Amino acid sequence: MSLVTVQLFAESLCPDCINYAQTSLAPAMSALSPIISLEVYPYGNAEETLNADGSYSFDCQHGDNECIANLYEACAIEHFTKTDNINVPQWYPFFECMESSDYNLNRYGPYNTSVAIGCSEDAGLDWEAISSCAEGSEGNELMHSIALATPNHTYVPWVVINGETVPDSGSGYPSGNLTDLVCEAYGGEFEGC
Repeated sequence: MSLVTVQLFAESLCPDCINYAQTSLAPAMSALSPIISLEVYPYGNAEETLNADGSYSFDCQHGDNECIANLYEACAIEHFTKTDNINVPQWYPFFECMESSDYNLNRYGPYNTSVAIGCSEDAGLDWEAISSCAEGSEGNELMHSIALATPNHTYVPWVVINGETVPDSGSGYPSGNLTDLVCEAYGGEFEGC
């Protein structure tokens, strides 16, 4: 059996995305990580503008802090690609920590970098690699590539399983239980299904 590709197109400070990451993605990864190939694209409804110098500026739906958190998540995903013995990407604990931080309840004021630093430490990731990426041209180019990879969508979180968009529940949210959807897409027997 092949791995089930789960693509999550989301925004770091979006309440629905945070809820989905905590209540759908986390349980699915806990139960089914050996059969999931997870791809997360932290961009969502952001918009980009090409600057005169060839770099890009980003405007995020939930403000500048969301753009910063999206960038940190993108850099972690880019730099820490290995998976552990049960197929959990090295970056996933960082992403999960960022999405479950109480800081997400307050999107205003200066960005609290201590959350991202703490999440990188908790996940065992090199903060310098993440911050260096985020503060340089690499991060800017990375966010542009994520913008290009983000499909047309009508809401976030936008979930695609094996190339098929998960249908709308009728309320601008993916329908169904992600664990069940992955099991259905897997088509074989697996202990978590």
